[in-house]
Amino acid sequence: MPVITICDVIQFHSPLSGGIKRYVTDKARFHATLKDVDHCVIVPGSEDRLEVLGKSRFYYVRSLPMVGAVGYRLLLSRWKILNILRKEKPHVLEIGDPYYSAWVALEYARTEGIPAVGYYHSDFPRALDRSVRKYFGPTAARMTSFYIHGYLSRLYGRMEATVAATRRGQDALERLGVGTTRIIPLGVDPKVFYPRKEREEYRRALGVSASDHLILYVGRLAREKNVSRLIPMVDRLIGDGLPAVLCIVGDGELRKKLGKEAARRPYVRMVPYCRSMENLARIYSAADLCVYPGTSETFGYVSVEAQACGTRALVVEGGGAEDTVMGEDPCYLARSSDPEDLAQAAVLSLTAPESAETRWARHCRIAHRFPWHRTFEQLLALYRELAEKRPVRHAA
Repeated sequence: MPVITICDVIQFHSPLSGGIKRYVTDKARFHATLKDVDHCVIVPGSEDRLEVLGKSRFYYVRSLPMVGAVGYRLLLSRWKILNILRKEKPHVLEIGDPYYSAWVALEYARTEGIPAVGYYHSDFPRALDRSVRKYFGPTAARMTSFYIHGYLSRLYGRMEATVAATRRGQDALERLGVGTTRIIPLGVDPKVFYPRKEREEYRRALGVSASDHLILYVGRLAREKNVSRLIPMVDRLIGDGLPAVLCIVGDGELRKKLGKEAARRPYVRMVPYCRSMENLARIYSAADLCVYPGTSETFGYVSVEAQACGTRALVVEGGGAEDTVMGEDPCYLARSSDPEDLAQAAVLSLTAPESAETRWARHCRIAHRFPWHRTFEQLLALYRELAEKRPVRHAA
C-alpha cells in the first residue's frame, strides 16, 4: 500500500490544552506503528520550532497569545502555514478548528487538488449562543447565530468530509447544511487508562480520609466548562452531611479565582495541569466520581478516561457527553449544570453500590466501546478513500 502523508492543522493546541491535544498526540502514537503513514501537525507556539513525536513532525508556528485564554495562541501566519504545507506535500489535510488557519489550509487544498477533512471538535455555535444570550439577550443571540451558522456552513461546505464524534455532533453539522459527514467516535488507550493499584496512596497524599468521597474535575479552567459550578456543588454536599473532597486538576483563566475560593475551604484541592498520562490515570483511579459539567461538548474525553480508570462519571443531560456514560448501571445524569442539580446527581452517584469488580467492569465497557485504535483506523480509511478519488473542487 502506498505511503499516505496526513497533515493536521490545529488552532486550539497549547501546552495546557486537553481534548484536542490528546487527540492529536494519540494520533501521532498510532501512526508511529504504521510504515505506510507519514504524519505532520501544524500548531501555534511561542516560537518557530520543530518537534518530533514518534514519527510525527509537530511544526510550532510563532503566534500571538490569545487574550482571555491562558496558553492559547492565534495561528495567523498564512505564509508560514503555506510554506510548511509546500514542504510536506500532504495527500490529505485535516482541519481541527473553524478559524483563520482553516481557510489557509483550504486555500492550499484547493490549489493542490487534495482533499480537506474537518473534525468537529467543539460545538462552537452552541457555546457562543449561550454566552451572547447571557450577556446581550435573546435578540443578539439570534442575530449572532444567523451569521455564525452561515460562516460555518461556508467553511465546512468546502471540505470533502467533516467528522463528528457523536450523532449529536453530526446533527449539528447537518443543521448547518453540511452534507458530507461521518461519525467516528474518539477513543481511549486502555493500556494507559485502567484502574491503578496506587488508588489509596494517592488519596492519602491528597489528605482524603477513608470516609471521604473524592470528587474529581479534570480539564481547562474556563467559564465555558462550567467549572465554577463545582465548588458550590460540593458546598451543598458538605452542608447536607455528605463527607466529600473536591480535587480540581488543570489550568486556565479561572485558576486564580478558583484558588482563592479553594483556600477558604478545607475540602477543596487544586492540582496543576498534569502532562503525564500515567500520572493522570493514577489521579482518575483515586476518585470516587469524576464530574464533567460542560454543556456544549462534542464528546467528553475526560469522562471516557475516568471511566476507563474505573471511576464513575457524572455528565449533564443534553450537554454532549451522554454517549460516554451509556451502559452505566445505574446511570445518573445531572439535569443541568446548576450546582443544586449537580449536587443531587452526585449524591445518587456516590451512594450507588461500588466495588473493585464494578470498577473493573466499567473499564472493560469503555475499552470495548471506545478503543483508540478504532478511531484512527476509521480515520485512516476515510483519508485513503478521499485521497484515491479525484477531489471535488469547490467554488471560492
